[in-house]
Formats: sequence, structure tokens, C-alpha cells
Amino acid sequence: MTSNLRYHIANPENNSSSGFQEFDTVSFVVNSDGRKLLKNSIRVEGDVEVKLAGVALGTDKNLKIDSRCGAHVFFDSWNVTLPETRGLIQNAQEYPRYVKQVATAIYAKDDYYSAELLAEMRGGSEVMGQYVIQPQASYNTGTNDPQNPNFSIKPLISLNSMEGGNYSFQKNGQIRISCNLAKNADAIYGNDHTGAQPATYIITNLRLRYMTIPEDGKDAPIIMRSYTNIKNTVSSNSANIAVRVPSNSVSGVSISFLNSSSVVNAADNKQALHTYPNFLEMNYSFADAVGIVSYTITDLQDAEIKGLAAIREGADMGDSAGNTAVSMQTYRANNGYLLGLDFGQQLVDLTKDKFSFNIKSNVDGGAPNQVIFLYFHTLLNL
Repeated sequence: MTSNLRYHIANPENNSSSGFQEFDTVSFVVNSDGRKLLKNSIRVEGDVEVKLAGVALGTDKNLKIDSRCGAHVFFDSWNVTLPETRGLIQNAQEYPRYVKQVATAIYAKDDYYSAELLAEMRGGSEVMGQYVIQPQASYNTGTNDPQNPNFSIKPLISLNSMEGGNYSFQKNGQIRISCNLAKNADAIYGNDHTGAQPATYIITNLRLRYMTIPEDGKDAPIIMRSYTNIKNTVSSNSANIAVRVPSNSVSGVSISFLNSSSVVNAADNKQALHTYPNFLEMNYSFADAVGIVSYTITDLQDAEIKGLAAIREGADMGDSAGNTAVSMQTYRANNGYLLGLDFGQQLVDLTKDKFSFNIKSNVDGGAPNQVIFLYFHTLLNL
């Protein structure tokens, strides 16, 4: 297969020589006649320039990105569309937090020294998020002029979470991949990021790379992992959420929290996994193939174990060496806080009946004031 492997570059349909900034939408078309997309081969690359109050970033400034997310923080959401056959197949909202949840569950500090994660501007310590966005001098250019950092990420989208066959353009048509760039204050944080001195970013030379192999006529089934995000607020000691999820193949739900005060404070990390204060219990209710299923969890560690299990079942965690691991030890070392529920290695249809969720805190501790993020892990079939 190696001799028949081809490497492709797709530039944005709306390419701009001046680059892209917060709230911009960028679209790529992936296509190659007579060939198949090699599964899990998509990468997005670019150069990023961060400024403070319109001035190039200096090394003395306290500005950073979330080190466990890396350059993924610049991409707020992703859409994957098959315009000739299926239409929209994935709408991945609140994407950087999803990356943070997966990274917290599987990557130990030393894992970030791999070339793959370093290329994504990731690091095992918070201070790495500061260094990676600063201009660096390259002695290979013959000058000491600082150069803007660059990145190469493998987005955690459905096309990079495939199992089974490779994607046939002949059968399924071209692919359109669109992304919305994150708000400045959602991507960058730090004490020097204020309303009076806002931090901004611009991404230039943005491109998408992928690999293809010749069309072999085989019609092997394709399974892809995805997720649906639901966001709500929690402002009382007993919060209720009832939602329908647009998927008939849900394997579980993982949950994280962000203090409401951090949403409006530019200096705070918007991908932080804050604790739910004074946890008392969680209640789930949903309908599976047998009937109504109800869970009540009163032990915090049990809720965390089930949240990690949901990520293990729902997220594709294979690295370049084929290693996967969700570890409570790694999770603890990363100061993680994830709750959730896995559906016991079965897939549940949540399109018809609502998924009901209730979380309670001890009334003696005061009511929480947080944003809650529920990620329903789903499977797609082609």
C-alpha cells in the first residue's frame, strides 16, 4: 500500500492572505477521483501569531493556551458534511473542552514529549502553554529574527476516529470539513489578558492534509466515533436537565463543569475542569431497548469512574503507536474532574425519549453557580 499512498493538501475555500481570526468560519473540500481517503489521516496545520493590545507578544507577558489542548483551543467547533450523499454527519460543538476531557483521561505528563503531541503545541505542564505561543528565533534561517510558532493537529473529528474500511469518494462523494475559530478569550488566558489589554490571535497559512489510496472496489462498512454536546447552567442545589440526543447509537455521557465567573473573566482558562461543589448525588433516567433505566450515584469516585468509562467507550484514543489507556492514576495526576455514565458496552437510542439527569449538592454548602457540559458519545455508520 505504501507505494500507492498519496499525500494531499487542501487550502481553505475562503482562503485569506491576511489570515483568520476569532469567529471566522473556514471550509475545506476533501476529494480525489478514483481513490479512497485513508482513515484517520487528516491533519490541520498553520502558523499562529498572538498579540497583546495589538503588539507582538513578549516573553514577559503572562498569556497562555491550555497546555493539554494545545492548538486545538483555536477551533471552537467542527462540521463534517457529505454534500452528495448523507449531508451533515457531525456537528462537534465545544470542541476544545472535549479535547481537554480526553487528554485528562489518557495522557500522563511524560506522554507530551512525543513528537506528535509537541507538534500540536501541547505540553505536560501549564507553563508550556505560555512558551508555545511565543515567537521563537530559528538559527537555521541565518538570522535571529523571531518566527511565529506553527502547529500540526490531528482533529478529534469523526473522520479521524474511523474503524473498518477506508472512505470511498466514488461511493460517498466529496467531503466538506468546516471549522469555526474560537473567541480570543476562550482560546487565550492569563493575568495580562484584560478588557483594557485584550489578547488576540491570527492563524495564517492554514491548510488541511490527508492521505489517499487507490479505489479497490471493496465496500467494507465504516464506523466513526462522534459526540453531541449539551450545555446548560447550574445555579441551585438540585439541577435538572432533560434532553433528546440526535443519535440512535449513544455509548455514554461524560460531564464537566466551569465556574460561571470564569466565563466572563478573560484571565481564566475556559477549558478548566472545575469541581462541582459539595457533591451529594447524581440521578440518570433514560429508555433503552428493554425499558426505563434509572441510576442513582451517591459516591463521587464512582461517578468519576463511570465518566472515565464513558470516555474509554466513546473516544478513539489510539496514538501513533496504537496505544490506548484510560487510567484513574493518570486522571488523578492530571487533577481531573469528570463525571458521567457509560451504558455498559451497549448503544442506546436517545432520539425518541429524553435523557433525564439530576445532580444535587449539599444544601449546607451554598448553591453552585456553574456551566455544565454533557458530552454524549455516539457512533456513526457509513
